[in-house]
Amino acid sequence: MADLRLTAAARADLVDIRRYSIAEFGGSVADVYFRGFKDAFALLRERPFAGAQRSDLPMDVRCLLHRRHKILYQVNGDRVLIVRVIHHARNVKTVLLP
Repeated sequence: MADLRLTAAARADLVDIRRYSIAEFGGSVADVYFRGFKDAFALLRERPFAGAQRSDLPMDVRCLLHRRHKILYQVNGDRVLIVRVIHHARNVKTVLLP
């Protein structure tokens, strides 16, 4: 089983997503949505290469979809690093590239 870590940016993304979800849909809906993130992270611990390879991006970034969000991550040995969690409509390149 892989070790899973989140960058500070990914943690901030999740805080923002949670805040928005609660404001727009209510706490119970936000709770259900966030359980889905936990399930996605559990999948990545078991199967780190489950997400699609993003060869158009640097750093060997992979992408796993969770409903309306993209979980952007890297695999390095037995470690999965969640780089960002962004809305599906956002451009991945503008989020990752300076």
